[in-house]
Amino acid sequence: MKINVKNEKQINEALNKVNAKVRNADSQSVKAIVWQIEKKLAEKGLPKKLWEGLSFFGDINAQSFPNAYKWTPESTQFKLQRFASGWFMVDAQRMCCKERMVTMACALNDEQKQAVISNFYKF
Repeated sequence: MKINVKNEKQINEALNKVNAKVRNADSQSVKAIVWQIEKKLAEKGLPKKLWEGLSFFGDINAQSFPNAYKWTPESTQFKLQRFASGWFMVDAQRMCCKERMVTMACALNDEQKQAVISNFYKF
Protein backbone atom coordinates (compact mmCIF):
# COMPACT_ATOMS: atom_id res chain seq x y z
CA MET A 1 0.00 0.00 0.00
CA LYS A 2 1.24 3.48 -0.84
CA ILE A 3 -1.44 6.17 -0.60
CA ASN A 4 -0.75 9.90 -0.72
CA VAL A 5 -2.11 11.52 2.46
CA LYS A 6 -3.85 14.16 0.31
CA ASN A 7 -6.11 11.47 -1.17
CA GLU A 8 -8.77 11.38 1.57
CA LYS A 9 -11.03 8.89 -0.20
CA GLN A 10 -8.36 6.20 -0.58
CA ILE A 11 -7.04 6.81 2.95
CA ASN A 12 -10.53 6.35 4.40
CA GLU A 13 -11.13 3.19 2.33
CA ALA A 14 -7.85 1.65 3.52
CA LEU A 15 -8.49 2.55 7.16
CA ASN A 16 -12.09 1.30 7.04
CA LYS A 17 -10.77 -2.17 6.18
CA VAL A 18 -8.95 -2.34 9.55
CA ASN A 19 -11.18 -0.12 11.71
CA ALA A 20 -13.31 -1.77 14.40
CA LYS A 21 -16.12 -0.33 16.53
CA VAL A 22 -13.93 1.95 18.67
CA ARG A 23 -10.53 3.68 18.60
CA ASN A 24 -10.58 4.15 14.85
CA ALA A 25 -8.65 6.40 12.50
CA ASP A 26 -9.65 8.38 9.41
CA SER A 27 -8.07 10.77 6.91
CA GLN A 28 -8.33 13.66 9.38
CA SER A 29 -6.35 11.61 11.91
CA VAL A 30 -3.65 11.01 9.32
CA LYS A 31 -3.46 14.71 8.46
CA ALA A 32 -3.23 15.62 12.17
CA ILE A 33 -0.33 13.21 12.67
CA VAL A 34 1.46 14.51 9.54
CA TRP A 35 1.06 18.08 10.82
CA GLN A 36 2.50 17.07 14.19
CA ILE A 37 5.44 15.25 12.56
CA GLU A 38 6.28 18.21 10.31
CA LYS A 39 6.06 20.63 13.23
CA LYS A 40 8.41 18.53 15.38
CA LEU A 41 10.91 17.97 12.55
CA ALA A 42 11.05 21.71 11.89
CA GLU A 43 11.49 22.43 15.63
CA LYS A 44 14.38 19.97 15.78
CA GLY A 45 16.08 21.79 12.90
CA LEU A 46 15.95 19.04 10.27
CA PRO A 47 15.76 20.68 6.82
CA LYS A 48 12.79 19.62 4.71
CA LYS A 49 15.06 18.35 1.94
CA LEU A 50 16.33 15.67 4.36
CA TRP A 51 12.89 14.37 5.37
CA GLU A 52 12.83 11.89 2.49
CA GLY A 53 13.06 8.31 3.75
CA LEU A 54 11.79 9.05 7.26
CA SER A 55 8.92 6.91 8.49
CA PHE A 56 6.68 7.11 11.55
CA PHE A 57 3.92 5.12 13.20
CA GLY A 58 0.82 7.13 14.06
CA ASP A 59 -1.80 6.29 16.68
CA ILE A 60 -4.40 9.05 17.09
CA ASN A 61 -5.92 7.14 20.03
CA ALA A 62 -2.68 6.88 22.01
CA GLN A 63 -3.05 6.94 25.77
CA SER A 64 -1.85 5.08 28.81
CA PHE A 65 -4.16 2.73 30.65
CA PRO A 66 -4.13 1.92 34.38
CA ASN A 67 -2.81 -1.49 35.40
CA ALA A 68 -6.25 -2.26 36.81
CA TYR A 69 -7.42 -2.98 33.24
CA LYS A 70 -4.91 -5.88 32.97
CA TRP A 71 -4.91 -5.46 29.20
CA THR A 72 -4.40 -2.77 26.60
CA PRO A 73 -7.17 -2.19 24.03
CA GLU A 74 -6.43 -2.11 20.33
CA SER A 75 -6.61 0.91 18.07
CA THR A 76 -6.17 1.53 14.36
CA GLN A 77 -2.58 2.59 13.68
CA PHE A 78 -0.86 3.55 10.46
CA LYS A 79 2.67 3.97 9.14
CA LEU A 80 3.61 7.15 7.29
CA GLN A 81 6.67 7.52 5.10
CA ARG A 82 8.14 10.59 3.44
CA PHE A 83 8.93 10.30 -0.27
CA ALA A 84 10.18 13.00 -2.64
CA SER A 85 6.60 13.94 -3.60
CA GLY A 86 5.20 14.06 -0.06
CA TRP A 87 3.85 11.94 2.80
CA PHE A 88 2.30 8.55 2.08
CA MET A 89 0.48 6.02 4.23
CA VAL A 90 2.23 2.71 3.61
CA ASP A 91 0.52 0.47 6.18
CA ALA A 92 -2.51 0.32 8.47
CA GLN A 93 -3.37 -2.26 11.11
CA ARG A 94 -4.97 -2.88 14.50
CA MET A 95 -2.47 -3.02 17.34
CA CYS A 96 -2.39 -2.37 21.07
CA CYS A 97 -2.71 1.33 21.91
CA LYS A 98 0.58 3.10 22.31
CA GLU A 99 1.34 5.75 24.88
CA ARG A 100 2.63 8.20 22.25
CA MET A 101 0.79 9.43 19.17
CA VAL A 102 3.90 9.43 16.99
CA THR A 103 6.71 6.87 17.09
CA MET A 104 9.70 6.92 14.78
CA ALA A 105 9.90 3.80 12.61
CA CYS A 106 13.43 4.28 11.27
CA ALA A 107 16.80 5.67 12.26
CA LEU A 108 18.27 8.93 10.99
CA ASN A 109 21.04 8.59 8.45
CA ASP A 110 24.38 10.37 8.93
CA GLU A 111 23.41 13.39 6.82
CA GLN A 112 20.20 13.90 8.80
CA LYS A 113 22.03 13.56 12.12
CA GLN A 114 24.65 16.10 11.05
CA ALA A 115 21.95 18.59 10.00
CA VAL A 116 20.24 18.34 13.40
CA ILE A 117 23.55 18.75 15.24
CA SER A 118 24.71 21.70 13.13
CA ASN A 119 21.33 23.45 13.57
CA PHE A 120 21.57 22.92 17.32
CA TYR A 121 24.77 24.95 17.49
CA LYS A 122 23.41 27.86 15.41
CA PHE A 123 22.12 30.90 17.31
